[in-house]
Amino acid sequence: MNKLIISGVVVVALVGGAAAALPLAEGYLASTIKASIESDKTLSVAGVEVGLLDRQVTLYDVQSKLGVSMNSWKATGLSWPLGDILAGRTPLTGYKLGDPLQAERIEASGLKTKAVNGLSWSFDSVVLQGVDLERFDADVPPGPNQASALTARVLKSLSLRRFEEHNVIYSTPMTGDTVGFVSLDGGNVDHGKIGTVTLTGLEATPKAGTEPVFSMGTLKSDGLDLTRVLTAMSEVSWRPGMPLGRLGIDKMSASGFGGAAMKRYGIALGSISIEVTHQGEVASSSTKINGFTMTPPSNSLDGMQARMVMMAMGLQQLKLDLECNGREDRPKNEVVVDHCALTGDELGQLDITGKIVNADEAFWKAMDGGNAFSIYASKAGLGEAKLTLADKGLLDKSMRALGAVSGGSPAMARTNMAGEIRRYQPANVLITDDMTKLLDTVAQFVEKGGTLTVEARPDPPFGVNNMRALQQPGPDLINLLGLSAKISK
Repeated sequence: MNKLIISGVVVVALVGGAAAALPLAEGYLASTIKASIESDKTLSVAGVEVGLLDRQVTLYDVQSKLGVSMNSWKATGLSWPLGDILAGRTPLTGYKLGDPLQAERIEASGLKTKAVNGLSWSFDSVVLQGVDLERFDADVPPGPNQASALTARVLKSLSLRRFEEHNVIYSTPMTGDTVGFVSLDGGNVDHGKIGTVTLTGLEATPKAGTEPVFSMGTLKSDGLDLTRVLTAMSEVSWRPGMPLGRLGIDKMSASGFGGAAMKRYGIALGSISIEVTHQGEVASSSTKINGFTMTPPSNSLDGMQARMVMMAMGLQQLKLDLECNGREDRPKNEVVVDHCALTGDELGQLDITGKIVNADEAFWKAMDGGNAFSIYASKAGLGEAKLTLADKGLLDKSMRALGAVSGGSPAMARTNMAGEIRRYQPANVLITDDMTKLLDTVAQFVEKGGTLTVEARPDPPFGVNNMRALQQPGPDLINLLGLSAKISK
């Protein structure tokens, strides 16, 4: 009977075009939708409005027993075929979590969520455009991880043309500390893959604090892939601290860092950037951290202590930059660090290169799944590694500071340090002539400066499944890892 009434009223409104019939149809549909939403007593709404011509539904003062509430929820351009209306099927009538939903635009204001463990989110507004939510399994038992599991399942099933979030605050359980941001927007969302994302105005603030302990101006990313993370979180058995899977990304950059933690030590950071390019099964990555400076303030004890050490080294300001380039070559079963350099003005440069070989299926599974312990089932191992330290003032400044602390001269500090290195005997390690030669080379570097190069060329490659060899009494590190050292100018 209800279906016949709905069909008759809508046909009169849309086909007949009677001005009085349209509000009547919209009012009847609104009351039908409200009754359907509240039928299972898990969700309540103060009011419902329906717009037939623009296929629009608006809900006011939404309250859910799952801990979700909204001031209003509005969907425009709902997938609402005339055939469905004539059959008595209306938008949101009988809708339950897990059902598919398509809309041109969905807006929510005053959105708040609160889990049973005290975790909470609040959003001033959320706008979604080009919404296509596929059917998903919403059968998740009540518990502390219900909200995270349902959220992950929604995101895995969701496609969006564009999204916006404004004035978002996340409150941590137990502590009440908050993390919030001014806006988050992006586009081209496809079942856990996000084309573009821009985050602005991020702040992390302790519950009792008046100033953010950390802040970031802008974070941008392209080609973000959350599918592994969402797949893990979708499982009912997943718990915080369990493996999440590796995050995929093509480009990422962050800038505008600040906050009380950085201010305390006079730290400034210019930018962080990551770029990954793919050629078939070969992924090449580049990571840069630019503009790190440390100028300790004199208005705090920690700052004064750091300032005194730097003054003893003859440094007014510490400046560092980091650049790393590497690649994953799955056809060759290799992971290569081509170049990873930490550079300090007036100090020098530390450069690290290396290669992991025999990267088998177990290795890639551990990498992709984020399960560090499962890597021990792999036969992958260290093929080679090299550490190069080029002294451009580091030794001189360090010995100057060490001499000031010990009450001696920089030259005496060098002599004492070199002697300590020569006498050094690592505990539970076999001390051979080769080990003594290596330590002597390091001691000479302390005495004379130059460029120190330490290489590892194990033959055969030192596999992760051979880690037990390091746990046995007196391992011969020189032979196991193929260690050698040399000095050049």
